[in-house]
Amino acid sequence: MGEEELNKDRLALVLEAAGLDLWENDLVTGEVTRKAVKTFAELGYSEEEAFAYIDDLFALVHPEDTPLIKTAIDEHSTGVTPEYRCEFRLKAKDGSWVWYANYGKIMQSSNYKHGKRFVGVTFNINNRKCQENELRLINLKLAEQNEMLERLNNTLRESEDKFRKTFDFSPDAVTISRLDDGCYVDINQGFTQITGFSRNEAIGKTVLELNLWRDPADRDILAQCLRERGFCQNLETQFRLKDGSIITALISARAISIKGVPHLLSVTRDISELKNFENEKLKLEKLESLGVLAGGIAHDFNNILTGIMGNISFAKIFLDTTHKSNKPLAEAEKAAVRAGELAHQLLTFARGGEPIKQVVSLKNIVNEALSFVLRGSNVKGIEDIPDSIHPLEVDEGQMTQVFHNIIINATQAMPGGGVLTVSARNELLNEKNAFSLPPGPYLRLTFIDQGCGIPTDDLKNIFDPYFTTKSTGTGLGLSSVHSIIHRHGGHIQAASTVGKGTTFTVYLPSIGKASTHYQEETSGQPVGEHTGGSILVMDDEEMIVEVASSMLVHLGYKVATCSDGEEAIDRYKASMNSDTPFLAVIMDLTIPGGLGGKQAAKQILSQFPNACLIVSSGYSNDPIMSNYREYGFNAAIAKPYNIQKLQEVLGYVLRH
Repeated sequence: MGEEELNKDRLALVLEAAGLDLWENDLVTGEVTRKAVKTFAELGYSEEEAFAYIDDLFALVHPEDTPLIKTAIDEHSTGVTPEYRCEFRLKAKDGSWVWYANYGKIMQSSNYKHGKRFVGVTFNINNRKCQENELRLINLKLAEQNEMLERLNNTLRESEDKFRKTFDFSPDAVTISRLDDGCYVDINQGFTQITGFSRNEAIGKTVLELNLWRDPADRDILAQCLRERGFCQNLETQFRLKDGSIITALISARAISIKGVPHLLSVTRDISELKNFENEKLKLEKLESLGVLAGGIAHDFNNILTGIMGNISFAKIFLDTTHKSNKPLAEAEKAAVRAGELAHQLLTFARGGEPIKQVVSLKNIVNEALSFVLRGSNVKGIEDIPDSIHPLEVDEGQMTQVFHNIIINATQAMPGGGVLTVSARNELLNEKNAFSLPPGPYLRLTFIDQGCGIPTDDLKNIFDPYFTTKSTGTGLGLSSVHSIIHRHGGHIQAASTVGKGTTFTVYLPSIGKASTHYQEETSGQPVGEHTGGSILVMDDEEMIVEVASSMLVHLGYKVATCSDGEEAIDRYKASMNSDTPFLAVIMDLTIPGGLGGKQAAKQILSQFPNACLIVSSGYSNDPIMSNYREYGFNAAIAKPYNIQKLQEVLGYVLRH
């Protein structure tokens, strides 16, 4: 076999490994001198059927695409376009339509029979058309393949030097090795760029000597595939690079013969970024699934806590402060409050934790969080946030929880003391940012501690629910942080060095301009004295109805109860036609299988616009709870609540 024939065989193998189907036509006679039979095989046609369609290819082309192909050919043949390119659909044997792309060029040479020939490639682009989220990557690859095709066409007419440039051009690692011992006889630049091994370090060495396979068993799988079929496509494996790092790759290989000696041509593509993206997507899906479960648990938990806290606060009323039961009850109430905070964390990354946003000052929130968490500790907090920092539009309560959790982690990492530096800068992210965030103005917030650091194996799990390395931890702190940041359209990442410290970096969308106006929420509501009268309590939980009724009676009210919205509507109408109309209605927001507070309130207000309605829910983060006035309610009381909170809310609404 001559050197030119060897180059052509190498070229054909590289094209086949790259997924390209080469074709060639005599431009004058129309004779097909090289047939793209691989494409017909992909479409399910036999070799005989493929050759039958060669003469009438347009019989398989989608009717809408036929004019596009003819126009593209005419424009190239008349010199309007430098090369022929077109995307079209071909009819598979099973009747489905599959997208393909053609790239080609008219070439001239005195060696050709009529002086001209039409050379090009066909390749399958169906995945690109079906998966829009991969469009950018595929378009990039198409551009690379187009440039590679141009170089390959030159190789048909030029020397081994041109083939070498084409061989080296591929961004993938392309290698030729002896089949018997795996010794590399040729590698391209893509191989050196991916693996870190120079040409001199690789040529003459085997893949085992370079220690590239992370798991040698994968090489055995490749070898078995080659023995059985002569080729292997897209075997996913992991390779160890020169610096010891690990990448995930797809390897395609085919057995070839060079001067009678069996060799292996392989193409290896680094897919580490794609795998990282898939893992991140899986992590988000896992958080969403756990969020649904956590939301339901937290809601039911808050209902139970309402019974506990309500009864404890009610019992304390009947005890003198010197009674020996008073202290245990107070401790039990504190424990119930702590349990409520835990339920709130569950709700934060559940579906009920959607942020209720307002424009706030980052500097104020950070300073308050540092002051609150570090008070009494041996950790020094340094705030580095310039006055020029842009305001945020966030849920202030949720963002405060984010900062609290990160700062608490930092203090726990520095039991012997240290410095925690919190800094913020305005930043503008472009469309191709590393975090896949929408382009626009952001704040980059960093928390840098001098703690013990996080081991690499633990670092990748720190945002997973219930993952903790602390004996007393719940594993909800950083998972809640991750969920809150994600729901605010931001990104959080962590970097750590054991023995030196950890850095959390948070990106949050900003309003993109300076502002001196921030909304401030009122702290609490005034407590008023009751005036007597009747209160209607609507709740499907018997325990809550009982404890709420007991507390209301103690406060001097008469109480009526019902279990769903339809009954509440009927009872409210009846009371308005009596001598003792209800002063207020406390309505549970969610009634499984029945009419909830939102719908019932709407119907009551349509007939009685002045009705005094109070919404109550175990989903304390529900937007209705924070924006209750928009839904016609006069006040909101979140579960769990005690008798003091109940008295406070009723006193407020009845005075107004």
